Amino acid sequence: MATLDLPDEEDEDAGPRIAGIELPRFPVDVEPDDSELVEGWALTEQALTMPAPRPPTGEEWEVETWADDALGDWMQRRAAAIAEAQRSLEEARQGRADQSVVASLLLGLAYSRFAMDLRGLEVPEVFRDDPERATAYRTAMEAAARPLWERALDAFGSCASVATRAPAHSLDQFRRRCDREGREAAAMLPDRPDADDDDDDER
Repeated sequence: MATLDLPDEEDEDAGPRIAGIELPRFPVDVEPDDSELVEGWALTEQALTMPAPRPPTGEEWEVETWADDALGDWMQRRAAAIAEAQRSLEEARQGRADQSVVASLLLGLAYSRFAMDLRGLEVPEVFRDDPERATAYRTAMEAAARPLWERALDAFGSCASVATRAPAHSLDQFRRRCDREGREAAAMLPDRPDADDDDDDER
């Protein structure tokens, strides 16, 4: 899968970073510490910096305990942080175009990186010599990631749509970045009815 955390090669200038992810250069009147964004920014950063727990290398019962405890706890905490971020960013997403695109990009990143971390969890060592169990494990991780990809795609789509409608040239970088991130998310949902349209939509 393509690396998503590099700045868009079409961007003229790099912007701020959140959890090591470089963002497009912000519109002139927008800063991460704006009152409409500051809390959502902090919550998004909190979610993005919650590393996934590695599966144990022991017996099957240890993997089951890990899935119920460490993995389940991490998923709940990360989902709760993103839900809080979404609530905090909603006013900005419904407000001025320049703040809306930033807020929607942040939300899309929160969901897509959660999905990437889930999908990237390595197969437990005890399952590696059993193709059926390894496949079942990967299928379970992909199923858990699917609704996250869908929410990410919606957020990136909102960002690109607002940036496309706004006349400000300063939002072009956000349109390009959200288009790109949206295509990456759509590629994780090959059976989505509009997946082909997303792939072809360069706006």
